[in-house]
Amino acid sequence: MMDIRIYQINSDRDKNRVSFMEYEALPKFQGAQEPNPEIYDRIYEGSVDCSTLEGVYEKFNLDHPAEFRGHSLSVSDIVEVVKAESVKPGFYFCDSFGFKKIPFEPVKTQETSKTIKVVLLEPGKLARVADIDSSLRGIQRVVGGDIEGYYPFEEQVCIVCNDEGKINGLPLNRAIREEDTVTEMTYGELTDAFEAVERDGTGRHMTGYIVFTKDSFDKPYPEEARTYVVSSNNKAFQPNMGGYSIYASCLDGSDPMVRLEAYMAAEHGGKDGWKVERCYTKEPGKEIIEIIAGTCFICDCRGESFGSLSDEQLKRYSKQFKYPEQFIRINGEICAVPFKPNEKSHER
Repeated sequence: MMDIRIYQINSDRDKNRVSFMEYEALPKFQGAQEPNPEIYDRIYEGSVDCSTLEGVYEKFNLDHPAEFRGHSLSVSDIVEVVKAESVKPGFYFCDSFGFKKIPFEPVKTQETSKTIKVVLLEPGKLARVADIDSSLRGIQRVVGGDIEGYYPFEEQVCIVCNDEGKINGLPLNRAIREEDTVTEMTYGELTDAFEAVERDGTGRHMTGYIVFTKDSFDKPYPEEARTYVVSSNNKAFQPNMGGYSIYASCLDGSDPMVRLEAYMAAEHGGKDGWKVERCYTKEPGKEIIEIIAGTCFICDCRGESFGSLSDEQLKRYSKQFKYPEQFIRINGEICAVPFKPNEKSHER
């Protein structure tokens, strides 16, 4: 793997017309040997599955990353190696034959394209976080045509896809299912439901979520860190148990396997224990309401233009849409079957 940045000449600022010109010809046309940083824009930054600069050249000619917003890597382009095992960090000029290491100081003000951080979904590949060009042209390049916003979520987040993906026969990508069914309840109602499930003798267990108030803690935590996932398969909810314990883990994974009964004010934590804000159960939505064809991405849609997801949303949607899906018809209905791509198909 290599962490790289790619710089290409902006034609509007290329007064000496040195775009696509080899290194040795630069003095004749611009009066100086080294490339002029003021005419370059940074058009890509990310990690690529390459070990050499020649591998980078091949990838950015034959297998562009979806978020890449420039032309195929060519003469006069500059590759900055930020981190790599086999290539020394620095700036490399793409010449007629191979690459030449050069001194180069990027001009940040010339990076005119705004990028946004999204969850990128590609057919046959694992979901991943990506930085993409937020201009109309940049977004069209990602999805491969005219764009359409799809709004299946309750929060202000949308899926941006190709408007004619199905019509143009693009490969099917991900199924969109109905929203999860959330049932709000008190802590007493949740424990009653847990006990009822454990008494029925079927071996079935139930999962619930307990959200604690912000003032239960001595420093601020987001709701995901204050929400603990609890199973009815705990001694506190099972009949005829010799002990009493409630093990749970917070939703963001930062506080795993905690003995909640020792901290909760509603249990053995006392008057200064953690106070319950709300409890709920969640039934995952199963019915498919739409199938997206072609590459798409999930982003924020609160403003006039598409924006970046929060860190929590990036993590949550990457997990929700992690695996690509295959689509088959069974008894007249279309079913989506998640699958883990092989090593070759999910290489970056």
